[in-house]
Amino acid sequence: MFGRKRQPESTNSGIQNSGSMKNVQNQPGAFYSTQSQDNSGLDKDDLQGIAELLVRVRQGIDRDRDQVDDYDVCVGFLDMVAEQRLESPEERAVAKGLLEKVQQKCGGVPGLVSLLASTLAAISALA
Repeated sequence: MFGRKRQPESTNSGIQNSGSMKNVQNQPGAFYSTQSQDNSGLDKDDLQGIAELLVRVRQGIDRDRDQVDDYDVCVGFLDMVAEQRLESPEERAVAKGLLEKVQQKCGGVPGLVSLLASTLAAISALA
């Protein structure tokens, strides 16, 4: 008769992974195989790079303030973004949402839109 034989409980028929692996999938039908992963992708350099991008965004908004719709609102949103703990998925989502609103209000300001897009991409890459 065809079929899968029962594996002894101490036997691993799949793979054992640990560490930082990004997205992985276990072997289909594996018995007693284990995986663990760290998708945080966060280190001090990543967070520092985002902080520097936010400073540049703020400088750009200040420089081109006459071209920015609702300057005070944009500055308030940026201040709120700076308060978010980007290690937290929930706060990272808040930061992205606020930056998207700032990006909408800065549509057409040369250099600022691409800088905001770079900042959004950097925050998205943390996930």
